[in-house]
Amino acid sequence: VLRSKNIIIKEEPIDGAEGRILMNKNSGIITIDLHIDIPSKKRFILAHELGHFELHRGHKTGFNDTDETLNHWYKQNLIKEEIEANAFAAEYLMPTDLFTHECKGKIFNHKVIEHLASRFQVSKTAAVLRFVEHGNHPVFVVCCQNNKMKWFKKSHDFYHYSLFESNLPPPSGTVAQEVFEKGMGYFGDEKTQPIWKSDWFKMKGTESDSEFFEYCLFVPSYNYMLSVIWER
Repeated sequence: VLRSKNIIIKEEPIDGAEGRILMNKNSGIITIDLHIDIPSKKRFILAHELGHFELHRGHKTGFNDTDETLNHWYKQNLIKEEIEANAFAAEYLMPTDLFTHECKGKIFNHKVIEHLASRFQVSKTAAVLRFVEHGNHPVFVVCCQNNKMKWFKKSHDFYHYSLFESNLPPPSGTVAQEVFEKGMGYFGDEKTQPIWKSDWFKMKGTESDSEFFEYCLFVPSYNYMLSVIWER
């Protein structure tokens, strides 16, 4: 697809970016940082830059894309063009109809995210963020970096009120707090951890606490985490 659009792809060291596109109305050059060796990450960067080419070449000649523009999809101050390029990449790599079909009939846990990431050859982060919008189970996703909450995103049918406060540590008792402050990690079937609703969400009056679940995707190189929280 990229070659048919007269786009050249290069891999070479890039200082301060993971991907880059230079373009005019008829052609473009996409460069991916040579140090990136994860195929799913390369695929997303290529799709993201293609999004810039298709959507923005009429008014800009280039973009430098970093971890922030590629992964922090819902950060409030992310510029409009980056949000649009991420949305384009998500639909290009994980078409809505196919994605919803892959979710159908599955009981949600971490294995569903792993299946979707494998099926569409994307990162688990990309699969989680797509699931928020087109999955078959209500979920709440919190992004934390350097032990501070940065942003959250929830399914349209997730109705609980969170304890999220920007730039504060994740709440005590959460898996996110254990990972950052205690260095804990979970593997295999234990990736889905039981927690209490009150760990992440506000309780109403005399409401009884109830069991929820949390699955954390931790990227040590960026000290970055996505916590996925849901109710059975």
